[in-house]
Amino acid sequence: MNMKRIILLLAIFLIPSFAAAEEIALHQDIKARAAIVRSNRDGLWEKTLVVQFPRERRILSTNDGVLNTKAVANHSAHPQLWNCSGDTMKTGHKMGAKVYMRDIKKRTAHNCGLGMENLAMMGTSADMDNLAVVTKAHHPFVVTALVTAGAKGNAVRTGVDEGSYVEADPASVTPATSKETKPGTINIILLTNARVTDGGMVRAVITATEAKTAALEDLHVPSTYTKNAQATGTGTDGIIIVSGSSGPLVTYPGGHSRIGGLMGKAVYEAVVEALGKQNGFKKSAQTGMGFKK
Repeated sequence: MNMKRIILLLAIFLIPSFAAAEEIALHQDIKARAAIVRSNRDGLWEKTLVVQFPRERRILSTNDGVLNTKAVANHSAHPQLWNCSGDTMKTGHKMGAKVYMRDIKKRTAHNCGLGMENLAMMGTSADMDNLAVVTKAHHPFVVTALVTAGAKGNAVRTGVDEGSYVEADPASVTPATSKETKPGTINIILLTNARVTDGGMVRAVITATEAKTAALEDLHVPSTYTKNAQATGTGTDGIIIVSGSSGPLVTYPGGHSRIGGLMGKAVYEAVVEALGKQNGFKKSAQTGMGFKK
């Protein structure tokens, strides 16, 4: 083992760990440490998946944009807690869930020894105990998808179903024009050893989204809003793409590329597994619309 690899392994080992956290094993080439941190608020569970890196990584996040960060996270909370936050934390311009998530992000960053600007985060009411972790490798690439998923509350068929939420302008006195959405979210954290360019990460979002939609189709997940319509996702899905630090340079992780194929398969399998755990959706012709009977 060369000195460079020894130093890197030591750096990963020295990443701060949380007390009473459940470690999630990751491929060594991903060069990261993952754990589920458990807590509670007002007697209701909170579970946060935190992935930390020994040095800054370039990431693309549906919540935080493109940035360099030392950690990414997916926070799950009891559905009742989300409902309570909607009622008690809502302001004229911000939905209660957004206020709650900002508080969680601040707490998580502090526990990681980071500033909030060094953490990208998503939120869900899907139980983190139903997390799916799928790794695909084909030299020289390694890809890992970490997915939580729920699709019974707000599954949509994009291009058919009609949205109603209008985000409030912070400069306006007019509040948001819609109620908080029902529980249901598919969150994807996609890790790789490859050094993916910013444009490549955008392409990876397309690849992952196509894989997610293929999984929903094979599970026959229906739209919550349009009868007999096949869902393509939920209205609150999120994704974080994390570029590697020392692997091959990648500008195109689309479906015709080796790494794109790995990304697609990892996300597809993880979404199928997570929806099976959370909602009981199964790939079986005997279950009609995919519900477990």
